[in-house]
Amino acid sequence: MRRKVPEKINIGFGIDKNFGKFAGITITSLAHNNIGHELVVHIIYDELLPEDLEKLLQTEALYRNLTLRFYQIKSTEGMTFVVPPGHITQAMYYRYLFADMLPREITKIIYLDADIICKGDILPLWQTDLQGRVLGAVRDYGEDRSCERIGLKSGRYFNSGVLLMDLEKWRQQKLTQQLFQWLEAVGDTKILWGDQDALNGVIDGEFTELPQIFNGIVINNTTLNEDLDMVIVHYIDYVKPWHIYYVDSNAKALYWEYVKKSLWSALKPVDGQTVETIMMTARLLYRNGKYSESVSYYEALLKYFLKDKYR
Repeated sequence: MRRKVPEKINIGFGIDKNFGKFAGITITSLAHNNIGHELVVHIIYDELLPEDLEKLLQTEALYRNLTLRFYQIKSTEGMTFVVPPGHITQAMYYRYLFADMLPREITKIIYLDADIICKGDILPLWQTDLQGRVLGAVRDYGEDRSCERIGLKSGRYFNSGVLLMDLEKWRQQKLTQQLFQWLEAVGDTKILWGDQDALNGVIDGEFTELPQIFNGIVINNTTLNEDLDMVIVHYIDYVKPWHIYYVDSNAKALYWEYVKKSLWSALKPVDGQTVETIMMTARLLYRNGKYSESVSYYEALLKYFLKDKYR
């Protein structure tokens, strides 16, 4: 009996040094749930912490179905980065660079954000027919407002956290140049979601719609897909499941399940650095019956405000 040849699936991440470990946790979930496929993960980055690079390479050695390839950005000449205030960073634009930085023989890739857990088989996503379009994506939950804000005629706006990209068409259309030109022309006047706005602004509805199971959006445990019966769970917005103030739920438990499976299993929940997130932590601790810990956060805030007022 002839042995079945594993499907080779190309997957891409674009990260900076702050997201090396989180990409590693996402990659662990991918490898764990796609053991029958050959996963080739392409990581475009500007900088990685040495300890995260070491653990990424160790993760590659752990899974027989996993190969990692690294591409460091040496220059950003000719690139326009519009970075709105908040949790979004310059690294969100690195998803534009796969067509240029990867070998020409790679003609298709699944791009993933690093705040994702893969729960199942991504082969159906990989095999999706793009029907001649440059990319496939899941429509975003607030698309009406986004279409109006950036002036889309199509009325269709997608979330860029999961993309199936035809790199051949991307290269033919010189889409990278178009995107940076759009950003330069628009500036920060309309842009709220960075790379996502520019992709939608240039493509304006000419994308293939993917099923929601491939980008199940969760916002601080207020899930838009309540049963979490998704292949890909995407923790959007600025509050992430690795934050101490992320509300307890099945979505949070799912994330930490894969933290424990990964080489980053010693990861501790990240504390808040702003008044808002410290307040969120205090409230969450109080709701969980941890009253003395909750009080300590309120005391820290009180000292902060009094010092600011009377120094």
